[in-house]
Parts: sequence; structure tokens; C-alpha cells
Amino acid sequence: MKIFYCKEFAIDSELETVSKSRVIARFLQEGRVPGVELVAPAPVTHDELLRIHDPDYIQSVLSGSIGRLAAGPWSPELLDSILFSTGAMRDAVLEALRSGKAGCLSSGQHHAKRNRGFALCTINGIALAALVALEHVRTVGILDLDAHFGGGTFAILGANPNVHLADVSVSDLDDWIPSEPRRHHRAEVTDASRYLAAVRRALKRMEPVDFLIYYAGMDPHESAGGIEGITALMLAKRDRMVAKWCAEKKVPVIFAPAGGYTDPLSLEEVAELHLDTVRAFME
Repeated sequence: MKIFYCKEFAIDSELETVSKSRVIARFLQEGRVPGVELVAPAPVTHDELLRIHDPDYIQSVLSGSIGRLAAGPWSPELLDSILFSTGAMRDAVLEALRSGKAGCLSSGQHHAKRNRGFALCTINGIALAALVALEHVRTVGILDLDAHFGGGTFAILGANPNVHLADVSVSDLDDWIPSEPRRHHRAEVTDASRYLAAVRRALKRMEPVDFLIYYAGMDPHESAGGIEGITALMLAKRDRMVAKWCAEKKVPVIFAPAGGYTDPLSLEEVAELHLDTVRAFME
């Protein structure tokens, strides 16, 4: 299975969003999940960015006139991180259309709105991935299992009749209201014992889709930004549930590591949680 990553993804930063991919990649290169091939993506192009964001916003991001991006002060290194990790989402889609599944190590996406970044997310690569997939299939589903809602993805794609959103959160950050309940589903979980059932219901709402984008957050974990009672074992069961659903339905899928934060966990421990997503799809 191919997973898209290159050294430009990760920069020296205290923010896990722009640093943890380096550790996940190192673990994969060490063979902790046999059968994975890391592949370098091409960066996203200017024209691709204009498909999902306003021209003035994109110009300010590319030129640096914006001063500060969602994940920190503008720098050539941070810009490269964003451009390559966004391009990885597109390349993962094309690979999944060929082989059935692919991953990328891109974080920091689902909060970005059409005209601004928000909450560590500058560019919404999920939105781009969906539009690329729609060039080849009729309907695309986005299963967002980050700890927070993906209000940016809904703002960009919610009106697209060929996109189905299912968003299960353990926090009300960046909440959104389903405008078309037949296509869109959102749930906030405050009781860990109900989390897996909520994911199962969200998957049920993905039944009509021809392609799935899975945003696999580890921040629902009780020590990585989530709520008490959601453990590594529970998240591993969640990921296997999603992978099994894709295999049984024969739905091509890409996955990307959404949130997952340190304190009290180390960056290595957060990265190890993300490896469980890879393991689930390798099974």
C-alpha cells in the first residue's frame, strides 16, 4: 500500500500538526507496518488551490503577505509543508482509484474555510481530494473522525450534491449544521461508551458513496486531546471498522492522520497511535 509523504511535510515546530508526520514516516521506514511504501507527492498547483479557496486568500498565502498562517508565522518551510501535504491528498486519491486504497501523512486541513485558515488548518486538502475524486466517480463520502468538527470542509463542499459528509466529534469546535440531512450527518459524542456506535451510524450514512475520504483523528483519545474513556484499543477498533467497511463495500478509500496531540503523550506515542490506522488498512 502506498502512503504519500516527503521530507517537506515536517518542519521544526512544537505543533504536532506540522511535525508528527516525520515521526510516523520514520516508524514506517523502520518496518513497523510491513508492506507500506512511502511515495513522494507533487506539490499542489496554483490552479488546484483556486478550486477550493478564494484567489485573494491564495495570493496572500503564497506571497507571504498574510504574515501568519493557521499553523504559525509564514515561512518558506511552512509554505512548502502545506503545498506538499495538500498535493499528497490529490496523489493519494489517484492511487486509490487505481489500487483501491492509499494513505498520506497530511494533517491540518478540515478547519480551513474558503477565504481563511482556522485552527491550525491553512488549506483544505480534503476538499481538493473530493473534487479530484469526483472527476472519476459519481459520489464521494468524507468521514471525519477528528476530535473536532470539520466546519471548513462543510463550508466549501456542503452545497455540492455529489458530496456526503459524516462528521463525528467529541468537541463542538467548528461545529456546522447539516443543510441536507440525507447527504450530511454530524454527531457530537460526550460519553466514550457511545463513541463506536456513533461511528457505526456515520458509516451507515456513507452507503451511497463511490469513494471515501477518511480523516482519521487520534485526538478523540483520552490523552491526545479527547475525552475520558476513549482509548487506543477503542480507536484501533474504530479504524478496523472503517477499513472493513471499505473492503466489504469495495469502495476505494484514502486516509490521512487528523489531530493527535502531546501532553501527556510524547510525539512518538502520538505517532504510534496513527500507525494503528495504517495497520487497519493493511489488514
